[in-house]
Amino acid sequence: MKPPLVIGICGGSASGKTYLKDMLLARAPEGKVVSFTLDSYYLPRDWQKKDENGYLNFDLPEALNTQKMIYDFLDLTNGFSIEQPVYQYKISPPSLDFRIIEPAPVIIAEGIFLFHYKEIRERIDAKVFIDAPFDVKRKRRIERDIRERGYELSEIEYRFDNHARDSYNQYVLPYQQEADYEVTDDDSFEKTFNELLNRILAY
Repeated sequence: MKPPLVIGICGGSASGKTYLKDMLLARAPEGKVVSFTLDSYYLPRDWQKKDENGYLNFDLPEALNTQKMIYDFLDLTNGFSIEQPVYQYKISPPSLDFRIIEPAPVIIAEGIFLFHYKEIRERIDAKVFIDAPFDVKRKRRIERDIRERGYELSEIEYRFDNHARDSYNQYVLPYQQEADYEVTDDDSFEKTFNELLNRILAY
């Protein structure tokens, strides 16, 4: 049996990673594609680092349960099913719920720090770097974190301005040059989407 095609989508916070992944999943034949998201592996709030002003900093690679994340990713890409945690924001201790993810011909992995981990980066067949202007990402993150995660506006703005920007420059941007596809606007999004979908359908 041939190994799965692994597509990796990396980019700054609120750059559109999940949107691209969901678009591909919606157009792919049922059962052909599964997704692997790094957001499922955040450590409990009580274990997160605080900055000098006492704010938890989730915009660091250390904010994730790196060991389990990498083991799960490698297991899935090697054809084994995994138990992926169901992370619930603003809850500590975390939920003990898991979702079973079965192997599939195509795996779409996405996350801010996806390319930061060598073990994951080296297993990706098609690397996608997606980005947007900081003011656009800031607006999207505010809307998302209020709607989906229940954070206060001041908290969201502080974390984006004081954590997300520095994290992007240090842990995300350096891998832009390694990408096979770059998405920076509507035209490049459509072009990349079509090319990736064709690769999925042909695999």
